[in-house]
Amino acid sequence: MEQAYRIVVGMDLEPSGDVALEEALRLGSRIGECELHTVHVISGDPAVDLKAMDEMSRHLSRAMERLRDRVERTVDAVGIGQKVRLHVRFGDPVRVLQQVAVDYDAHLLVVGTHGRKGIERLLLGSVASDLVKVARLPVVVARPRDFSGLARTPVPDDERPGVPLHGGDQIVSDVIQIGPRSSHISGLV
Repeated sequence: MEQAYRIVVGMDLEPSGDVALEEALRLGSRIGECELHTVHVISGDPAVDLKAMDEMSRHLSRAMERLRDRVERTVDAVGIGQKVRLHVRFGDPVRVLQQVAVDYDAHLLVVGTHGRKGIERLLLGSVASDLVKVARLPVVVARPRDFSGLARTPVPDDERPGVPLHGGDQIVSDVIQIGPRSSHISGLV
């Protein structure tokens, strides 16, 4: 029996996290049997004394409530029904997201991005950028789809293979059908 495809989604309880969840839901709906694990990470050290335990517990409960509300709204807005598991953890977001991916044997990690640049990115860092560098599984960085300010190619690729494109040979395009091999003969491709 084939295991479900598992996707871990980083949720920062901001619009960038919503975009990541939307993209994960769309991907999951195309895959079939899929598990989504949304993870909200509260930055900080989970090692606390007993006095701070009550405050930490309240903080985790509030974060779980906010995560549940955000996930439900996003799922309703996208219109794709999916079972979603919710996780709230303390720690470094990069480490926590990787650990959840390892713990649940995830196939894909999806995170949003704030699109920070320059000094703001230098000061605040980028969880998405760090994950792309260090994660040991594929990472999708989801952004809102926005082609404003970009122009389409005047003449799209011709659908018929072998026909010169755009009146010249600057761009080459072809369509092929690829399927699984039913047998293999050594030396032949």
